[in-house]
This record gives sequence, structure tokens and C-alpha cells, in this order.
Amino acid sequence: MQNLTFSSHYARAALYGLEQKKGDCSALLQAKNIDPNLIREPLARIPTDQFVRLFRLIWKALDDEFMGRTINPCKVGHFHLMGSLAVHANNLEEVLRESIRCYRLFTKEIEISLNLDGDDAELSLTHHNPQLDPDAFLVEWLLLVWHRLTGWLIDRKIVLSQATFTHALPPHFDEYRFVFPTRCFFGRERNSLFFSKNLLSMPVVRTPTELDEFINNSPRDLIVWTDEDDSITTQVRRLLEAGDTSSLPNLDWVAEQLHMTSYTLCRKLKAEGSAYQKIKDNLRRDQAVVMLTRQNLSIAEISSQLGFAEPGAFSRAFKGWTGVSPLAYRQQDQ
Repeated sequence: MQNLTFSSHYARAALYGLEQKKGDCSALLQAKNIDPNLIREPLARIPTDQFVRLFRLIWKALDDEFMGRTINPCKVGHFHLMGSLAVHANNLEEVLRESIRCYRLFTKEIEISLNLDGDDAELSLTHHNPQLDPDAFLVEWLLLVWHRLTGWLIDRKIVLSQATFTHALPPHFDEYRFVFPTRCFFGRERNSLFFSKNLLSMPVVRTPTELDEFINNSPRDLIVWTDEDDSITTQVRRLLEAGDTSSLPNLDWVAEQLHMTSYTLCRKLKAEGSAYQKIKDNLRRDQAVVMLTRQNLSIAEISSQLGFAEPGAFSRAFKGWTGVSPLAYRQQDQ
């Protein structure tokens, strides 16, 4: 998908450990052309490039891939070393077991385990000092990394049957359908991802050279994962992105392109926690953020390009999406 943006919640969460250790980081952020005021806005969206730069800044400043959320840091390079071992494994199960062994050598604070006793494979992660990870950001991030890296190694999307978390339902739950596209349950005994055991025998197909490129791009290829997402929500968004944003098609047209009835499309979107209007709003929101931060367009021009009848309607919609007006958003990014 194009013009992806990320909830400012994740930017604030990523910064948490750095701010705990170094205090106000505004100067560091501004030096990397990352707007600290934008990150503080509860409903703001962060463009992909800024989000990637933010992660790289935190890793470098702390020399810690756990981003300051453990007592002992995990020095930068650990992830590459783990991947360098895993890429030589024969199949997914060997990847997981080799990676777990690698983690046990480097840290006792983060414990990862693979349980094959149930109907599905269960990959679990425990943070033994959870007070350092109060919003469970590190737990969620590491589970995401393991899910996407291992799927990349076998060149196959690992479809999750469910995900469980020990923490309560978070305010940013709407973001979970991108992060963990499956049924998510909260207040459970373990932080776990569940998937078919049949995938464990899938061979590793990536090369060490491909792994090096993957690491060099990190975290971009971990967070921008939509090329392999075949959900109905993503299929609808791709159809809309391919057309004219100023005159988005109606539901019936989209359903016809996907070879289903409008009722079936609505039902499938609802099952994914989505809706056609929500997809349209999110697309316009993301495109508006990119236009405001990267393009020299007036508010009226952006409003017209996004199909709003007049700038006032666009401004009201944008404030509902991000918490600030388009003009204030643009000024924060300067």
C-alpha cells in the first residue's frame, strides 16, 4: 500500500525508553527531521519515512535493540546475528528453535518458547521485568518481529489463528488489524501467537545476501508488510489506491471488482473489524498527511484532490482523524 502512516502512539512508545534514560529528546528528533510536537499529538499519524528514522535513531542513541525497556541492553547487531544463524536452518521449526537458543544466550529478561502440545503451534514471549515495559510495547514489537522475519525467511505469510496478550484491551486496538491480523484476546495467561503446525516444515528459501539487505532496510521491511497481506481490507484499499482519490468508487463497484456481492463484502470487512467507509477515511487520512508534509500544495488544493466539496469539510474531517487542523499539522512538521 502507498502513503502508509502510523499511529503516534507507537512513536511515543518507541521513544519511552530513550526519554527515560536521556530526558527530553526534542533536539535529537529535530536533527533527524522528526517533529517532536507531532509525536505528542494523541491522534496524529507519522509518515513511514519518519517512523523508520525514529527507530534507527533510538537504536543508535541507546545501542539497544530492546529500546531501553530491559535492565540490560541488547546491543545493536544481535538481530542480525540471530538472522545470520536462522537463514541457514532447514525449515521454520529449526528457525524458531535456533532463534530461541540465540535469545537465551543474550538475555534472561526476554524469554521466548515454542509449544507444540496443542492443535496449533504456539510462540510465546515473556518479559520478566514488565515494569520496564508498562504499555507492553516491547512485547508486541518483538512478537511482530518474530512473526514477520520468520515468514520472510520461508517466503510465505504465516497466517495467525489467534494472538493472546496478558495486558488489557488497549486504547489503540484499532491498529491491531495491521500489526496482528487475526483474532486478538487480552487479559490472557501468555503473550502468544498461534499458527498451523503444517508451516513448521516449510523450507528456508532466503539467502545470506538477502538477509543482509533485509537488515540494512530494517525496520522498514518489518513494519511495511502489506504486499503479503491478502485480507479483504487490504484488497479494497489497493483498488482505491489505483483509482482517482477525488472520486472514489462506491461499494457496489468495489464488490464487483472482487467478484462478490455488496452484502458479502460488507460481511467480510466486518469480520476483519473494518468497513468500506472506514477504509476510505483511512486512505484519505494517510494521503492527506503525506500531502501536508511532503508536497507544496495549499489546503484548498489538497481538499480538492481528496474529493471534498470544500476546504472546510476537509479541515473538519482531518481534525477528526488527527486531533488538529491541516494548517496546524503542517506547521508542526516544519
